[in-house]
Amino acid sequence: MFSNIKTGEARLTSGFWANRVENYMEIIYNLEAALLNETNAARLLNFGIAAGEVEGKFHDNYWSDGDCYKFLEGCCNQYATTQDERILDVINKYIPWIEASLEEDGYIGTQTLLTDVERWVDIEVHELYNMGHLHTLGCVHFEATGDERLLNVAIKNADYLWDLFSPEPYELANFGFNPSQIMGLVDLYRTTGNDRYLELADIFVSMRGRKLEAASETHSGKDCSQNRTPLRDETQPVGHAVTGAYLYAGATDVYSHTEEPALLDAVSRIWKDLVKRRIYITGALGPQYVGISDRGDRVYEAFASEYNLPHRVAYNETCANIAGAMWAKRMLNVTGEAEFGDWFETIMFNSGISGSSLDMKRYFYANPGSHRRDHHIEPTFEQFSHVPNQRFFTFDCWCCPPQLLRTYTGMPKFIYSKNEQGISINLFAGSEIDTELTKGERAKVVIDTNYPWTETVAIKVVDAPADGFELSYRIPAWCDEATVNGVATNSGIKKQTVRSGEQINIVLPMKVELYGANPMLEQSNGMVAVKRGPVVYCLEGSDIDSEQYTIDDLVLPVDAVFEEETIKDLPYDMVGLKTQMDVRPTKETLYFKVEPDLNKKVSVRLIPYFAWANREEQDMGIWFPRG
Repeated sequence: MFSNIKTGEARLTSGFWANRVENYMEIIYNLEAALLNETNAARLLNFGIAAGEVEGKFHDNYWSDGDCYKFLEGCCNQYATTQDERILDVINKYIPWIEASLEEDGYIGTQTLLTDVERWVDIEVHELYNMGHLHTLGCVHFEATGDERLLNVAIKNADYLWDLFSPEPYELANFGFNPSQIMGLVDLYRTTGNDRYLELADIFVSMRGRKLEAASETHSGKDCSQNRTPLRDETQPVGHAVTGAYLYAGATDVYSHTEEPALLDAVSRIWKDLVKRRIYITGALGPQYVGISDRGDRVYEAFASEYNLPHRVAYNETCANIAGAMWAKRMLNVTGEAEFGDWFETIMFNSGISGSSLDMKRYFYANPGSHRRDHHIEPTFEQFSHVPNQRFFTFDCWCCPPQLLRTYTGMPKFIYSKNEQGISINLFAGSEIDTELTKGERAKVVIDTNYPWTETVAIKVVDAPADGFELSYRIPAWCDEATVNGVATNSGIKKQTVRSGEQINIVLPMKVELYGANPMLEQSNGMVAVKRGPVVYCLEGSDIDSEQYTIDDLVLPVDAVFEEETIKDLPYDMVGLKTQMDVRPTKETLYFKVEPDLNKKVSVRLIPYFAWANREEQDMGIWFPRG
């Protein structure tokens, strides 16, 4: 079993992930500007009002505080690796505001402090969501700076929650919608060693599914908030995809310390159902905006029934996709099974990052798998209100931008884990880790790679104890011709004892592959998708070498030949795929007689799915009719 490394023990050095945060101050200032915008749905200004330093009143979403905490967490991650005082200046501006918002008994929440909303009466006031992100922020800020101010706020709040929830009062028995507090309390336990934070996290896991009364009819004993079935008895992912993935990730965190078999059995069952029936090829989660669960409950922003994965109206919230990666990485830590690493990688190179523009300054909330420029899905009904047509700066639900920031700047903590035996590399990235092993001996590893664009990965062991340490890494399932130091190897987790001065040279040949879907997945049946290595590709309208045809006129032959090229009109020297597609006649009518494919080839260039919508608005698709 592996555990997380501390903030600052690893850093990005080059390549894919380092590129995404190379302009980190521009990104931070851009996000800060949105959080200081009076009309945005997440506002640092609310803390300023609570502190008496800003005039105004509380505005918009009840979960604003948590999104502000996520922003500051992202800043702390980057400060830990750069020691850039400009980042510290940003963080330090808002700490006094947060401290001033903490009430005497330990409660904190501007959505109640600045309004007439009462405490603990409606789970959609998001009190626990906000507090959970505060707990994590306090720990990350302390690790990055040594400053205890935010940690002390988090501790006082957690002690308040212990007094309130540890007796398990009847009226709060299924309270808590978006349970970031479970992960946050485990973070506090790891930072402080206070056992009751871990115990309280377990209580919050166990509270789900008790079917007792709560203020909201949507959530009392209902699937939307995973409250119909106790977690330990659950068999499938249900309800709101963010709250579900947060719950499952939090439960996995709890298991990592309690090692309760029933808990691992439960999250493993839920995971297996997810990847068998309910996840996109991009790793995206939660296809439906509103609907009904298999058990008859109204749900929203949710997992859907089995094999129901639409393209153009897919919800796939950015926060849900990243939460799925958080869960997968935790499952990899506690099980050591390569499948979790494979899905973690899939999410992080596809749906987990499609929510931001390439410069990280504009964002998507939902991440569909298809888009048509001239056929917008208008928000005339509730189930269509999420469909994006262009990226936003401010928004009426601004949770995803700070989620992206803390993910990008926190990538070193995703890339590496460690245990008593040594270090695990969870994702290949230009980076290095300099850490202390259990016995106090130093270990330093450097990875040199431009993965996933290039196939080579060099792992250099710079420092190790005299008798070495165990290094674990994963050969991805998509690669069937991998070599390690020139020797062919199969996919899966590899472990070897390494010593100072050693180097492991991995080659992962990246052939372009076509993927089909299970016939039960009706929306993709008879269609193909394109992958190169871990990256799923899409086609945008401007990359069709003909003004006469659109995406809907083209089909992809199964014997298509792909030529790799560097994409020059987008940043980061990404790999594009040039090929030719066939023309298949269509008509504007709802149904029409089928005609033979035209004897005509059209040249196209595919780009990584995560890079779509970085030019003018245009058609986009991942799945193509099989030719």
